[in-house]
Amino acid sequence: MRLAPDGSQRQAQEYLQTAVRHARSSSSPRVAAQSAYRLALVAVSGTATPGARGAGPSRRSGSQLARAVRSAATSESSDDVCAALSNLKIETSNSSFVSLLALDCAARIALDSGQADLAALASLRFGRFALSWADFSEDPQELLRLARDRTLAALPVAASVVDQSLRSELVSRLARTYLELDPGNAQSIEPALAALRPLARTDAVAKASLAELEARLLLRQGQSGLAMAKAEQAILAESARPLPYRLPELFLLLAEIDPSQRRRHVSAAYATLTNIRPRLPRLDLLTEESAFALYMRRVFESSADVELAGGISSDEEVRIASAQQVIEAFREAELQSAVGSECLAARSPMSAKDLRAGEVVLYPLVFQNRVELIYAVGSKDGTTASFRRLAPNTKTNRREVARLADTMASGINRGDDKVWRAASRQLYDLLVAPISDLITPDSTLTIIPDGALRGVPFAAMLDADNRFVVERFAVTVAPALAYSQPGQGVADGKVSILAASLEREVALPAGTFPALHGTAAEAKLAAANGTPGKFVPDFTRKQLVDALSQGSIDVLHLATHASFNGRSDRAFVVANGEVIRISELRDIIANDRIRGDTLALLVLSACETAVGDDESSMGLAGAAGQAGAYSALASLWQVDDAGTARLMQQFYRNYGLGQSRAQSLRNAQIAMVKDGGDSADPYVWAAFTLIGAWR
Repeated sequence: MRLAPDGSQRQAQEYLQTAVRHARSSSSPRVAAQSAYRLALVAVSGTATPGARGAGPSRRSGSQLARAVRSAATSESSDDVCAALSNLKIETSNSSFVSLLALDCAARIALDSGQADLAALASLRFGRFALSWADFSEDPQELLRLARDRTLAALPVAASVVDQSLRSELVSRLARTYLELDPGNAQSIEPALAALRPLARTDAVAKASLAELEARLLLRQGQSGLAMAKAEQAILAESARPLPYRLPELFLLLAEIDPSQRRRHVSAAYATLTNIRPRLPRLDLLTEESAFALYMRRVFESSADVELAGGISSDEEVRIASAQQVIEAFREAELQSAVGSECLAARSPMSAKDLRAGEVVLYPLVFQNRVELIYAVGSKDGTTASFRRLAPNTKTNRREVARLADTMASGINRGDDKVWRAASRQLYDLLVAPISDLITPDSTLTIIPDGALRGVPFAAMLDADNRFVVERFAVTVAPALAYSQPGQGVADGKVSILAASLEREVALPAGTFPALHGTAAEAKLAAANGTPGKFVPDFTRKQLVDALSQGSIDVLHLATHASFNGRSDRAFVVANGEVIRISELRDIIANDRIRGDTLALLVLSACETAVGDDESSMGLAGAAGQAGAYSALASLWQVDDAGTARLMQQFYRNYGLGQSRAQSLRNAQIAMVKDGGDSADPYVWAAFTLIGAWR
């Protein structure tokens, strides 16, 4: 259930939680520790619940995470933590909460039962978890402190692992993770150095890791010359490995040691990554983490940072073009990590000259120490449009932006007006206010969000007059320039629409999906706006295949349950008695279509089609690309049936009148705001976002 593409993640969690409970009661610590660790892997890789439409809000909770941190910090034995894990209600707990408890439980039991390798591995994942999730905890410093303690305590445990190659890998990774958690206390990794020295005589991993860690320690001691020599030794040792996956990171270390030559070293890191990237697995073989997050992200970010370092200069056009080339490769790698490189057809990046008057593209880049804004404004003839850059905003940073993004989205979910309104105003001031004089009421603003910004419902941002952004202009998003082509629009006012719905309850291995009310009426309304339009109630895979084979379709509307969280090979929509994975949906759409004929719009009228962390948020954009669609309309979180039906009714009415996709969604959202009552709540209408082509 945990590993199979068609396995149920919720069922996997329930099985593994039961295994922890039974193994503890029957004094089987090895099984209990292994089950707890695998339970953590399920939780940390995505949601455990199926994407059931109509369910309640399920955003990650900082308070739940804080409770887990306090539980892990105050418990002196494995019994307390593991008892909490055994008695946890999985269906009402967010993934970060489950993962933290499960990792701590696994590490404690494994240590008590002599499983040094598993104890060290669970502690390593605990440290990696803290680095990823600290921004979303109500007590980030406590989580980071706890991770430092766990990681440091695990170093001698890792040094006792019998298998030599595994020992080298665990010791070196724990030491590197500790340095990320506590850069100012490098001396604490001395036990790791002592463990690696004898191994370095015969083990390539140990040799490269020892030299790297010694370089980092020397750098923090202010001995840059010796640090440089050790870093070069690490590069030489790493280069001798069959797959030198640490080599790009080691060139970044050179850049850190020798800032005067930073551009040269970062360029070497980028060139090296370009060479080894096709050989890197999607998931790390030891920890099952994303290889993109582990080995690629920092190199791409550093490369873009170098291109834009400093203020505005005379060669801005060249610098922007160079930065965009890096960023586009960055986004491509992210998408491939999310959905698989074999699933995405290559697309050419959009040019600023493709923009019409009133069309604006905004490219926010969130770095550790600043936010950069790159933008382009369309012109009447297209000849004068180009990407430009504002002066960098050094008054904010990545952590603050992540906090604002999560506060806004989770606040709207909880109905906490005071919290989300303040955060949305700050995000508006940060992202949109600097270019507000370039945007008119008829404009369409396309945002290519970075990192945590992908979960932001941009339409609900509040301007200086406390008006929603959507009341001022249309707003869409795109994962990259290559997936933000404007589109052709509706030339003759005729749009062929195939709308399929599911209303009955369906019990499948992926979960039990409750009956839906209103999806048939919603899909029927969508089909009624098509010329021609076809409606398929309680659709099956065969019916969908047959309907798509009867002629060219511009819009495919699926009013059903869907899930786009976690591993992309599990992304699916629910049909009558079966699931259809997105990779299969792509084949179904493409099977009877003319080569080069691309679906204009994929409407996924379901919940949670675009939520998740930085990487899994790419899932919906990847899904649209996989399915062969220029754009997709879907929701950032779970929305009730009634709210979805009202918005879709307005959207199709506008679209049928010849309005662009972006304007159709904007006017539908404005109508709901004006209706007042529950319809005006941004929880209902701001969940929906248009990704990709906007015309």
